[in-house]
Amino acid sequence: MAHRKRGGQWSEPDPDLSTPMREIVRLLRDLVDSSGIRLKGLQQLLLAEHREGPRPPSYQVLSDRLRGRGLQNNASLIYSIIAVLAPQERKEAMADEVRQHLLDARAVLAADSPQASQKPASGRTDPELVDVLRENRVLRNKMERMERRLARKEKELQAVRERLRAAERPTSTVLVGSTQDEPTTVTRLSPDTSAASVPSVRADITAATDAPASSADAGTGYLYESSDVTTVTDALRDIPDFETTTAAALRNALDRVLDGRQTGRFDLATLVKTEKNYLGAKVTHELMAAWRLQPGRETDLLIGRQEVALKFTTGSTWMITPGEVGRVCLLVSANDQRSCWSLGLIRIAPGHLSKAANRDFKRTLSAAGRKAVVWLFRDAPLPENTLLHLPASLRAEIFAPDVSGRGSQARANNLFRLVQGRILNRTTISTVSLDTDYVKRARAARETLRAEGILLLGGFGQQAEIARTLGLPVPRNGEWVSRRVTRRRPHHGDAPSITLSDEMWTLAGPGDPVETAPSVAALR
Repeated sequence: MAHRKRGGQWSEPDPDLSTPMREIVRLLRDLVDSSGIRLKGLQQLLLAEHREGPRPPSYQVLSDRLRGRGLQNNASLIYSIIAVLAPQERKEAMADEVRQHLLDARAVLAADSPQASQKPASGRTDPELVDVLRENRVLRNKMERMERRLARKEKELQAVRERLRAAERPTSTVLVGSTQDEPTTVTRLSPDTSAASVPSVRADITAATDAPASSADAGTGYLYESSDVTTVTDALRDIPDFETTTAAALRNALDRVLDGRQTGRFDLATLVKTEKNYLGAKVTHELMAAWRLQPGRETDLLIGRQEVALKFTTGSTWMITPGEVGRVCLLVSANDQRSCWSLGLIRIAPGHLSKAANRDFKRTLSAAGRKAVVWLFRDAPLPENTLLHLPASLRAEIFAPDVSGRGSQARANNLFRLVQGRILNRTTISTVSLDTDYVKRARAARETLRAEGILLLGGFGQQAEIARTLGLPVPRNGEWVSRRVTRRRPHHGDAPSITLSDEMWTLAGPGDPVETAPSVAALR
């Protein structure tokens, strides 16, 4: 085990660090030392600056990160330290330096054998796994305490709700065994009578919209009204372009948490646990903004004047808390691997949940619960994560170390050169170039690649029309498509062609010569 020098606050960096990550560790440590603060002071600064997103790490985890352990997958922490400690005039330069080091580290990781990276050395404990387990244990203990407190509050809240219902209904009736031929037995309640003492007729709730207008699950005290799900469903369907708007909001949420323009990441599997937890909150924020809805008083959303809890997953199960039983839940899922999303509604009844609960008292939907979901969309198209769906060999060429080291523009040029005939959006370009100004990179690439015969078209009126005429995918605003072209010759036959710069051009085949492509920079 490495020891700190007497009087110092730094222990030796992790011996397994790559050279780029060692440079980042050195930069951060120098920054902390020059500021004159200790790690405790840095932690407090990060907490003070915390607004949204992953919560700053604990003191122990922060110490480990500044040794380099797990730092490569925690770029947000690196930029946060720069933001709170670096002088204003140096922040941008230091952020650029870190971006380049992260890119170099990613290139080193890509060059390693997958088998070697997945198989730990015999007899050694993976230090990163130890860090994750320690952090998970601390977080789990905190979560357990919070859930126990929440469970107590939920019981108190339910009791208040029952008293409120009883006070609001000084007289109410329960019809028992009423038929056309028999008299009706009527039970009347005084204001002081508890609602729980009313004999109830158990409703067999098999679907969210099949419940009676006002029924109660015997012994639970939860009331169900069939109008809830219907009201929310109608309100969502009244949102203009609901399917397109929802798909775009989900794509935006996933991309924002990945933060490719800062980290170069494009796969949700690379997120750390705190970022995965934050993903659900980000999806809620994006959907709320896209649908122009307000948060509820007790739940995530207010839809059609109904309190609605939003549950999100990237898998196929949703975790339901005890406090959400009896509420309308909006179930949302997004699968980046399959490029699809689903959205459904259910009013949670006790019979809709599995019997087994985790240590946080959360349960999944049972078979009956899954049947009760009212689906508005099942496996609707999600805008594609282009880099994730490219062949692994092609991704290796895009992120090749010999190109990555030449800067943002070289990486953007390489992307448009290698991925032809496919829509590339702003997120893809920014992730590869590690640059926020994707328009500048695309325009510069267009002029550079002309010499290689590659035509680069944006989502503008005339350029989009050129793509359509040549039979290419038509880009929209913020999207681009590249393709090598050549002058039309007799052997091209009736292949789609277009007149540019007073000459006929068509898509080039493998045997066509490389010719300088026509300029389309002035076309809008």
